[in-house]
Formats: sequence, structure tokens, C-alpha cells
Amino acid sequence: MNKQLGLLWGLSLLITFYLGYSYKSQSPVQPAEIISSSNNSIVIADEILEDNENTKDSVVTPYQNQKSNNNVSATKITNINEALAEIKSMLGNGMDLASIAKAYILINDFSEQDLVQALAQLENSASQPENLPLLSLLLSKYAEENPQASMAFIEDHLTSAQSKAAATMSVIATWSKKDALAAYDWFVSQKNNQGKGVNLTNSTMALHSIFSGLAKQDFHSAIDKLIDILEDSENNFFAVSGITNVLTTKSEFAELMDRTSELEDRRLKDSVINYWVTRDPQEAIEWIDSVDDSEERTKLQEGVLSSWIRTEPMEAANWYLGNAEPKEKQSYADKIVEKLNYGNPETALNWLSQQTDIDQDKSTTKLLKSSAYRHTNFAINNLNLLKNDKDKLDVSIRIHMTLERNNKKKANEFVAQSTIKDALQKRIEEYRKYSSD
Repeated sequence: MNKQLGLLWGLSLLITFYLGYSYKSQSPVQPAEIISSSNNSIVIADEILEDNENTKDSVVTPYQNQKSNNNVSATKITNINEALAEIKSMLGNGMDLASIAKAYILINDFSEQDLVQALAQLENSASQPENLPLLSLLLSKYAEENPQASMAFIEDHLTSAQSKAAATMSVIATWSKKDALAAYDWFVSQKNNQGKGVNLTNSTMALHSIFSGLAKQDFHSAIDKLIDILEDSENNFFAVSGITNVLTTKSEFAELMDRTSELEDRRLKDSVINYWVTRDPQEAIEWIDSVDDSEERTKLQEGVLSSWIRTEPMEAANWYLGNAEPKEKQSYADKIVEKLNYGNPETALNWLSQQTDIDQDKSTTKLLKSSAYRHTNFAINNLNLLKNDKDKLDVSIRIHMTLERNNKKKANEFVAQSTIKDALQKRIEEYRKYSSD
């Protein structure tokens, strides 16, 4: 089961990347989203594999039938092709994890020679996007015995940067579980050859698996290696996430924070804090409270807020405001409202209504201004909360601009029903005149 789960974990990471990295938009998802989604997939994958324990015995494929007749090479190759066609059919059903698990169970029976022959059949079509799930499964399985050959196949037969990166992640996930140090040495060689025909972009996302494996073996050595490769690299998120993925104690996180401070990289610190808060916000807060530098402590506290507010918004908001000096309460409240509003403006408004140490009208105006574009109906429904006509006009013009882009009839109705109709109409005409000049 662990071996099966290890390979499927690698593919779940691939799928998260593959689905989030559209071939049409060419727009990659954020690292943290990838890691979070892939970790959640592990739990689902484990359940699916348990449900499919008997599938291996009950599913009979042309490939399995041919095992009893290995004397004729031509027959064997034909059966490999038929087995690949059956697996491709499984993976073509939306790439759901149940289909992936069934496909894996079949591929898990392939010998190294079978894998070599299967990959040979895909050489000419390796770069076709629809073959990527099958190819990654085969390469992951092949990497159990020959990771270097798997990487060579990717370099020789994949042309798309997205396909190379996705397949590389799948192979490295398997390789790192077996020999993380060897996988790390491979990355270093890639890094050293950058600019000599080697594209490091295809390898950096695999750092999550590499450093997860390294940290499991030797936490302190993993941090040393992290510092070594990140001194001149902007691609640090995946390496950091690999280490934080296996940390279990406050002292380990604290040491990672202390060591990464050597790089003076704000994003790196924020990345560690993000993963620490996800694991245990109170533990992260206790450590931050011990930081002597008040300016650095303030920045770290804002990092905690950004992460914690996604899971426990009220607790995070109250904690953050509680750290503010009296003269800073308003600015702290505005930051809280901005972050709450991004996910749920109703939550932001509810929190504001409970605060007594800030100017609620000022914060409510900022909330509605920022909501006009993302949460237009919310802004419309709460305009009556604004006591000042100037503030109401500022919010109303933003609402009108948003509505006019999407529904001119609704925009006109909004103006007609406004309690400041004349002032709003005048502002709209001024804006249109300014835009036409």
C-alpha cells in the first residue's frame, strides 16, 4: 500500500499542476495551491486504493493474458499496445483519481522491460497533451528502478515546457522517496548546467518532493542544502514547502525560520510562516512574540494574519487587532477588512459591527469601495450604512462603472433608484466627458 500510495501521490501532484496549468491560458497556479491540493489528494488516493484492492485480481487485460506467452516478441509488443490503449481509456475519463488508481494497478505489474517497450511505443506521441497522464504513470513506475533513464526520456521526447515540468515532478516524487539525496544531486547538476541547454524551470517544482525526502532523512542537513541552492534562486517556495511538509515540532520550525533569515528574503520567511500557521497558529504566534526586532515582529504578525484568516477569520482578526497600539488600531482594522473582504465581505461587515475602538464609518466605507468590483451586490445592498453622501457617492460611482461594463440596463436602474441620483448622474457625466477627451 505505501508503495502504491507513493506513486499515486506523485501523479496527484502532477494532476494538480496539469489541471491548473491550462494549455490555452498558459497560466500557472500558485505554489501553495498546488501543494495544498496535492496533499489533500493523498487522503483521497489512499481511500481509492483501498477500494480497489481487489481490482488487481478481477481486472483482466490483454497485457495480463500475454504474460503466459512470452516466447513470441511480436505478440508481446501487440499486447503492450493493447494494454496501453486500455489504460489510456481509463485515464481519459476526466482523470479522476479512481481511474488513475485502476490504471496504476495495471501498470504496477509491468516489468522494467515492459516499461521500456511501453515508453518506446509512446516516443513519437509523447508531447501530445492527452498522453501526459499515461506517460507520467509509466515514468513514475520506471523511476523506481531507473530514475536517470526516466529523466532522459523526458528530456529527449517531451517538447512542451508544461509537459516536461509535470512529468519531471512525477518522476522526482518517486525518486525522492527512494533516494532523495540522489535526486538532490541531480537537481544541483541541472542548476550548475543552467545556461548550457538546461532549463531549470522544468525542475524547480520538483524541489517539494526532493526536500520532503531530505528532511525526513536529516532535518538539519536538509536546511543546509536549502540555504546552498537558494542563495541565488527565486524559486524557493517548493523547496521550503517540502521541508515544512514534514516538520512536526516548534523547535524545527523555529530553526528553519532562523536559518532562512540568513537569506534576507521576505517571501521565504512569509512562506515558512504560512505553513507553520496552517499547522499550528498558536505555536507560530508564541515564537513570533519572542522576536526582539519590533519591525520584524510586525511583519511576521501580518504574515500570520494573511494565513490564519483563511481558516479562522474571527480569531485571526481579533488577535491581530489586539496587537495594535491605540494609534494603530484604525490601520490594523483596515488591513483586516481588506483581507476578510477578499473571501467574504459579509464576514468583514459582521466583524466591523463588533468593534468599538475604531471609526466604523471609515472602515465600512473602505469595505464597500473595495467590494464594488468583486462583490457588487453586497456593496449595493449595504450603501445605506454610509452616513456621509460624499462617501456614498464615491462608492456609487464604482458600483455604476462595474454594472455598466456587464449590464447597462441594471446600471441605469441603479442610478434611477439612488438616493443621491442627481449627484451620481453629474459624476457619471463628468467621468464620461473626461474619458472622451
